[in-house]
Amino acid sequence: MDALRDTSWMRELYTFSPAERFQRGRFTVVSIAPSQTASHHNERYRFRLFFFEDGGSRPVMTLDLESDILGTWRLTVTTAMESRIVTSFDEAPDYEAFKAAALAIADAEIGAVRPAPRVRGRPPVRRIP
Repeated sequence: MDALRDTSWMRELYTFSPAERFQRGRFTVVSIAPSQTASHHNERYRFRLFFFEDGGSRPVMTLDLESDILGTWRLTVTTAMESRIVTSFDEAPDYEAFKAAALAIADAEIGAVRPAPRVRGRPPVRRIP
């Protein structure tokens, strides 16, 4: 997968300590959960999951709980090719609910781009009638 073009993730990982780090298939996932403080009360993102391919230094996908200008919370998926809203919430879910929903979406996304399995041995013989 191609790495994200938006480099805001660097600032986010530098500014906020990772809340959690774990493996998911061939990806290392790093999450942040910025706390609402006086200096960070208007953060766009409530939670973010960054997916790094094994050995990669730049994320290839993020799943985010972010707010829009009207105060609606939405779960979004961002890859190098697109960013889209998956679902919206009137109130922000807690971290565990976000994580469960985000990982289900990530599994579907990752499954769609998973490389074809390698077959060992000789390829099947193609017979022409």
